[in-house]
Amino acid sequence: MNKNIKKILIIRTGAIGDVVHTTALYRAIKKNNPDILIHYMTSELISPLLTNDPDISKVININPKFKLFSSYAINLAKLLKSEKYDAVINLQPSLKINALIFLAGIKNKCNYKKRFKVHAVTNFWQTGLKFFPELKEEKELKLYLPKEKTEEAKTFLNNYKRPIIIINAGGVLSKRQGRTYPADKWLELGNKIQEKVQGTIILNGINEDKEILSPLNNIKNSVNLIGKQSLIESCSVISQADLLISGDSGPLHIASALNVKTIGLYGSMPAKRTGIYSGGHNIVSHKKCVPCNKRKCKYIYNTNKLYAPCMEEISVDDILNIIFEDLKR
Repeated sequence: MNKNIKKILIIRTGAIGDVVHTTALYRAIKKNNPDILIHYMTSELISPLLTNDPDISKVININPKFKLFSSYAINLAKLLKSEKYDAVINLQPSLKINALIFLAGIKNKCNYKKRFKVHAVTNFWQTGLKFFPELKEEKELKLYLPKEKTEEAKTFLNNYKRPIIIINAGGVLSKRQGRTYPADKWLELGNKIQEKVQGTIILNGINEDKEILSPLNNIKNSVNLIGKQSLIESCSVISQADLLISGDSGPLHIASALNVKTIGLYGSMPAKRTGIYSGGHNIVSHKKCVPCNKRKCKYIYNTNKLYAPCMEEISVDDILNIIFEDLKR
């Protein structure tokens, strides 16, 4: 137990999945230091995921696109300085964030260093060992949602037949390629699921992908929620589902942290690094270049193609076999 640190700031501005992966770190800190005050600074989009967390005393919003030495940055630094933190764990070690910490006068800090040979959750936990060498790594992730939102989701889903399976097909237009499954394969998968279990398919995704994913409306007994919910509303529906299937994405890791059965589809991203941390299945492409961990796929770069060959290669039948095994259990 570190008795010298009574109040600590943790910083991770994004992305959603990364913030979810940091929860195991502060959970472990709080478990070993029950009287410590933990503040967390993240983007305004993601902060609702943390506001109900009993292990966090305060969530501070930040606009990740702030300009260094702007009035916004100076005012934010003043706010952080007024909190009189004993230490900061900087899990977003950019030049701007480090400058903000300097302006806030927080001298006791440690910076996250990315290591590709371990899972992200382990990597974040390792960062905290500088201040808390006795920390034990948490083996599960956990999120806390507003009770009223989960009750609303329960009421909403009571209108539909179970099993309720969420297909998270969003992120097609993401700058990082090789993470999304082709729409035509989602369509095939959804209809084959319905042939077997005749439940309800919930379609999840972001508003930008709405038109591209419109063919998924042809899945039998499907409910299209693409672009129609806030982050917390979407999380609440996920929390009540029987299964979620997705490429490497925020909703995939949210589902895992909500103890929902999950299947992750992996192409360019290394499953050993960003795969489902616990309680799920990672289906990995067998293409020789996987995982390349590159933003742009050399096979579709500067073309009109939306999907990388590594994701196209993942078999619908491989996914189906795991789905039916999970639903039996």
